[in-house]
Amino acid sequence: MRVPMDRRPVVHVDGVVRRVDPVGREVEVHAGGATVSFDVRPDCVITLRGERVKLRLIQPRDRIRVAYTEHEGARVADVVEVQPGSAAPL
Repeated sequence: MRVPMDRRPVVHVDGVVRRVDPVGREVEVHAGGATVSFDVRPDCVITLRGERVKLRLIQPRDRIRVAYTEHEGARVADVVEVQPGSAAPL
């Protein structure tokens, strides 16, 4: 199977939310010692306690897992899952 040059396989990252921009549809996550930004597509599946929710319900300090792909140089979230035990220290 060939993967287009501008589209890469799905990658998972676990981290702590630093900032959420629901209008700009962006989430910044502190993961692996660095802050990483993700574009959140309108059809991205976002879950909190097993329920599908809107992006605005994600808060700074929430622990999340993001499944994303890289597309045209940007990290694009496909799935965002708020993890149990949220509200981690920043």
